[in-house]
Amino acid sequence: MNFLQKIKNILDRKKAINEIYDDLNNLDEVLLEKRLHILNEIATPKFSEIGLKNWNGKYLWFSDFNEDGIKFVVEYNVFKSFGGCFSFGICYDFVPSISAQNKLIYHKTDKSTKIIYYKRLEGWQKSLQMHSTINPDKISTINEVKFRNSLNYVIENNLPKLQKWFYENRTSEQNIKNLLYDINHPTTEIGRRIISFEYILSFIYAKKNNFESAEFWITKHLENGGLESQQEAILVKLQALKNI
Repeated sequence: MNFLQKIKNILDRKKAINEIYDDLNNLDEVLLEKRLHILNEIATPKFSEIGLKNWNGKYLWFSDFNEDGIKFVVEYNVFKSFGGCFSFGICYDFVPSISAQNKLIYHKTDKSTKIIYYKRLEGWQKSLQMHSTINPDKISTINEVKFRNSLNYVIENNLPKLQKWFYENRTSEQNIKNLLYDINHPTTEIGRRIISFEYILSFIYAKKNNFESAEFWITKHLENGGLESQQEAILVKLQALKNI
């Protein structure tokens, strides 16, 4: 970290501390029922504009599956510190998630919708990269006014970016290209991804009947921290795609 970045981080911390004092003086936290009402009022129509016409009544907005088995998803993530932020990505009808019990679970229904190809909003990701305490995409739940204002700001600032990303990831070929880019340009993470980019790639290649590439990438997934106890179940699912 260079000198200028250290200075910026110090200033960001001071700004964050000042905001905390201000928030404590105006604390009237937006709790679950009101939070969901406002999210539906503001976020649902906005996300519908970019094709996410389904809302699960809580924190997920999503499209229908397209012909490539791709569904676009936005999720509101609740933070511990009076706030939240949106993540986004893709749910596939042919890529299972990995449960805590190492079971592979498909997500083919509206009720089971889950982000498999996971991304954070740009400002949130950059704050992790720069080790900054300021996340410009954080939505405050300190009180209703701040919640509405920050929610509107974050959505308006990111809606075109989301629409562009979804457009550039609507086919299997585009997904392969962008997953390879993400593998070669790793970002700062919080812990380790259970569903790695390599894991997703292996299933996309298997669906395209390229099993040599599928085996290569699932091996990379296992080498990079995937549990060997998952291996047999994963290979069974990959093999099943041969019969589709």
